[in-house]
Formats: sequence, structure tokens, C-alpha cells
Amino acid sequence: MKKELREKLVKYASAAAAVSGVAGVNAQIVYTDVTDLTIDDDHNANGFSLVGLDLNNDMTYDFILGSRDTSYLYQGTTPVDLKWSLAAPYSSGNAIAIDSSSYALALNNGNNIDNTLNWSTGTNSARMNIWINVASGANSYSYGNWNGVTDKYLGLRFQAGGSTYYGWVRLDVGGTTSADVFTVKDYAYNSTADAAINAGDMGTAGLADADLDALVHFINQANNTVLVKVNGELTNGVVNVVSTSGQLVQTGKVDNGTFVVNMNGLTAGVYMINVTFEEGAITKKMYVH
Repeated sequence: MKKELREKLVKYASAAAAVSGVAGVNAQIVYTDVTDLTIDDDHNANGFSLVGLDLNNDMTYDFILGSRDTSYLYQGTTPVDLKWSLAAPYSSGNAIAIDSSSYALALNNGNNIDNTLNWSTGTNSARMNIWINVASGANSYSYGNWNGVTDKYLGLRFQAGGSTYYGWVRLDVGGTTSADVFTVKDYAYNSTADAAINAGDMGTAGLADADLDALVHFINQANNTVLVKVNGELTNGVVNVVSTSGQLVQTGKVDNGTFVVNMNGLTAGVYMINVTFEEGAITKKMYVH
């Protein structure tokens, strides 16, 4: 279920099964889906329209996103319209990923977010996009990386409990005369300290357990093997077979939608077959007699 961004956000994550330290490859990602929220300053008398982001849902804002739509007279005579969107750290030590001109990066799905990016900790702003219209359209200027973009990702770095975490928020931002309008769609962070996250990575929240059950089948075969058969909708499958003592006894990639778990030679007992995909993870028990 999506949550309203105006309210306190609740974690939206489906934890992958962890067996003696073996877990889904994305199990550390905490993903929050929200009802799309559009911000439009519309000449707010207070200067900005703002919304706060609490990435780790600890009741403390980590970042502020805002928009501004204003007009003024340049040198007392020239009318100027100014519209912009911005992102800023709310707490000390938090940071926005920026380019060499100090504008917020507009990342694509899959881009890596880690300490190799340039980061701005300034609490004033990391401007996403600015549009300036001088003299009623005679001269117009646009700056930044977020001019009229859809489904781009803002790289985020925040501090919690003395540790550093990386995350993202997905946004649409208007162009030219609507540069002050943006929409917040969802966000996520890697709950492993100092670990990178890919823009758009939702971890195991991508599919519910029931959906995975319908797409992954475990078939007992006569030759003392288990056939893991995967629907083609799932991608980059990896299988780990783990004993109850935590020993990894077999591992491999799903090839052409299948993987064969070989039980021959295994000591009698209970084993876990953990299958992870980009979309989620599923674990089943296997009994060896």
C-alpha cells in the first residue's frame, strides 16, 4: 500500500529470507512507496513551498525539497520571473549528489550512488533546476540538470547513529515555465552503512511473496535433484543452497529459466534453497534423507 507523504511514512519493504547469514542480494534495501505528491509554489508569499523527506523513517527529516515562483524588478526597472526547484540537506552532515557546477545530479535508473560522487553538505540548497524569464520573455535562461525531466533520481547521503547511508528519491520536475513544479514518487536507502545503492533499486519490495510463489517453482525429480523453474519475468536469478549450520553447499546462476539442485552426496538434514532476483527473493526448505 502506498503512503501519503504528508503523513509520517512507514517502511515499505518485503524482507528476503535470511538463512545463517545468506540473504537476498537486495535484502538490505529499505524502499518506501508514496502516493505521488506534486509541489507547485504558485507565488507563495512565504517564499518557498517545501516537503520533507525522512528516508529511514525515524521521525526526523533528512532532506528538504522545495519550489519557488517569484517576480521582482531587476535594477528597479526590468521585470523578472524566477522559478526553480531545489533540494537541500535538513540535518548536519547529510548531502546531495552534485555536478561540477554544484547543481544536483539527475541520475538514471541503475546509476551507482556511493562515495565516488561529488557531494554537497551545504544546508542552503543544491539547485535542481532554475528558469529565469527576463523582461516578459525577451530573454530566458535555464540552468541545472532537472529541466523537464521524468523519472530521474536524486542521489542522497545521510547520517544516522554515527554511520553513513546512501539512498535516492525519484522525481519528475517541470521545464521552462513550470520549473517550480515537481512530483515525489518514491525513495529508498541501503540500510548497510557505507554501502552503495543503485538509483531505482527497490530491494525485495519489487514483488510480494505471493507473486514470487507464482513465478518460481521447486520440482522434485526422480534422480535425487530439485528443479528450480523460473518464469521469464524474473531477472538475474542466483541460487544458494545452505545447510542449517550455515554452510553454503551449492551456488549458481539461473540459466534459461532453470537451475538444478543436486542432493546427491549431501548429509541427511534440512537445507534452504534461497533464490534471489533483481525483483525479490524466495526461500524453500529441502529435506535430504
